[in-house]
Amino acid sequence: MISHLTGTLTKRHQERQAIELSVNGVGYEVHLPTFVWRSLEETPLGEEVSLEIFYHVPERQPTPMLVGFTRDVERDFFRKLVEVPDLGPTKAMKALVYSVSTIATWIEQGDERSLRGLPGVGERLAKTMVAHLKGKVVAEALLHDEHFVGPPPKEGPPSFSEVQQLAVAGLARLGYKESEASRWVEEVTREGEAKEVEEIIRAVFAMRSQELA
Repeated sequence: MISHLTGTLTKRHQERQAIELSVNGVGYEVHLPTFVWRSLEETPLGEEVSLEIFYHVPERQPTPMLVGFTRDVERDFFRKLVEVPDLGPTKAMKALVYSVSTIATWIEQGDERSLRGLPGVGERLAKTMVAHLKGKVVAEALLHDEHFVGPPPKEGPPSFSEVQQLAVAGLARLGYKESEASRWVEEVTREGEAKEVEEIIRAVFAMRSQELA
């Protein structure tokens, strides 16, 4: 299975949003989600390009499909995405017209309206995406990338540890009020300091789910 390619950019196929890489004399056609395609638009032919590869063999086609990403974390998000019922690799690739952090943030916020704006994603699929992935893409939602525009990071009370401060900042970037985020972080860490930011945020989500149940 192919998981990574580094080679010379030889061709672009805009009509199917794919590029060709020459790797040790072998040409590989790699399909790109829109946000990856845009990031490589200004890369001239003949330049070296490195991509993390999602390798897929469609059931009805004998030809493997390679989907390229510039970072491991983007490919990991894609792997989570294709596990959503009724959202296979082809549909998932077409849906990624925004950056990973943007889409992951919509999922974590339960923003089905924004998700419905993605190509091929209707009301039912948007609900399924939230139900299947909410709480599982926190790390991706906290990514800093060139396509994500959100509120500036905020900090919790001065008495908070660095990890707690980062958790509050992460919740703020996900659209929650700083005062609420600080209170939630304080509650879930009251019995002991969590070691990871994601652990705290997941604990907050779990607590909120119980409160809203």
